[in-house]
Amino acid sequence: MFFDNIALGVPKILLPNPEIDLRKWSVIACDQYVHDISYWEEVKSIVGDTPSTLDLIYPEVYLYDDEHEERIARVHNNMKRFVTNDIFRDEIEGFLLVDRVLPSGKSRKGLVVTLDLEHYDSRSQSKTLIRTTEGTYPKNLEARFEVRGNASLESPHILVLIDDPKKEIIEPLFDENHPKIVDFELMMNGGHLKYHLIDDQKDIARIAQKLAKRIEPDYIHQKYGVEAESLLYAMGDGNHSFAAAQKAWKKIKSTRNNRSARHPARHAMVELINLHDDAIDIEPIHRLITRVDPHTTCNTLVALLNATGTRTRLEKVSSSEEQHQRTAALSSASTHCLPYRAAGDLGILAIENPSQRTIPETMEAALDLFTRENTEAEVGFIHGEDVIDDLGNKSDALGFYMPPILKDSVFESIVRYGAYPRKSISIGHADEKRYYMECRSLVPAKR
Repeated sequence: MFFDNIALGVPKILLPNPEIDLRKWSVIACDQYVHDISYWEEVKSIVGDTPSTLDLIYPEVYLYDDEHEERIARVHNNMKRFVTNDIFRDEIEGFLLVDRVLPSGKSRKGLVVTLDLEHYDSRSQSKTLIRTTEGTYPKNLEARFEVRGNASLESPHILVLIDDPKKEIIEPLFDENHPKIVDFELMMNGGHLKYHLIDDQKDIARIAQKLAKRIEPDYIHQKYGVEAESLLYAMGDGNHSFAAAQKAWKKIKSTRNNRSARHPARHAMVELINLHDDAIDIEPIHRLITRVDPHTTCNTLVALLNATGTRTRLEKVSSSEEQHQRTAALSSASTHCLPYRAAGDLGILAIENPSQRTIPETMEAALDLFTRENTEAEVGFIHGEDVIDDLGNKSDALGFYMPPILKDSVFESIVRYGAYPRKSISIGHADEKRYYMECRSLVPAKR
């Protein structure tokens, strides 16, 4: 069942047999805890020999070890083994209504669907129904493609945002008494997971109709103040996985001609979540430059930015409160402010007439200029102002605080300016990311 006007499909879902321990089956997204190998070693210890989605993924903590090709081969073999060994129940067709109780106790609501990769473009300035929110890293994208390219199954950790401030699409579905088919406690402080099945065609069509209203010209104009736009979905988490799925689909499509029209790899299974869900926090990712003299670096950045034609200056402040106040007072469309902490000192890098349209783009451009000439410097991506407060006090570190990101601004920013730079925004903390649970066959059904 497909709704081509909104790039929506109804997945044919594979869930593990009832005798399989779901707590061992379900593990967190492969791109989490990439600097904490002890987390993944503990997951392996918990899973043991029990069938698990751990067998179907490539945790990125191991991305640079010596077993790269062997790991990918094992994943592909495990996919085939799980199908032939009857690990799954009979296929069910429908949407999955997701109730994920996070470790904080908040409940995040979602809807598992498939999205048509023909309606996605990973380029920043794309005008497709499905858009990227930020750039990708080639190494990570290539690893995901190697897994997806020869995969016979998919199990998604992709979260895709919809912009529904009045909570009219996903949230009301929980009042409709759809049958519960999954209910268990996740491992490793992941919270609790419940699934309800929506398989009635009338219910599915009603959901599709509500989504379709979000791309009507009058709605788009009223919501974002623009014409001739069609943004409906924005990547939340799993940007690399979705881009890899599209790359794999293009490869399949190039070899199959018209027979590929409804090949299952044309779609990717994702969980739709409402950007305005009370359990979702949109946080900026801050920047930390290390292995530098922080005060010299500030002066170097001023010189480099001025050389590009901007008017850039440093302004020192004496407290965090003053820093916040001055940043608010100075900031405008014609002045981008980058508040910083340099070996304990506080200040603001004020850039007048910036060549970039947004503050994250200005930050990215400034760092590119600096690291091009200072190759010994290292740039880190930091979650939480408190971490910058701490690390920015070191004698060889310079931390930049990125501005808060309002939920109401996310889709409008993508419409007006395109994707954010890489590592600009984060949806929640590591243990709040998606856990693998359901699978879907990527092999065409035999006629």
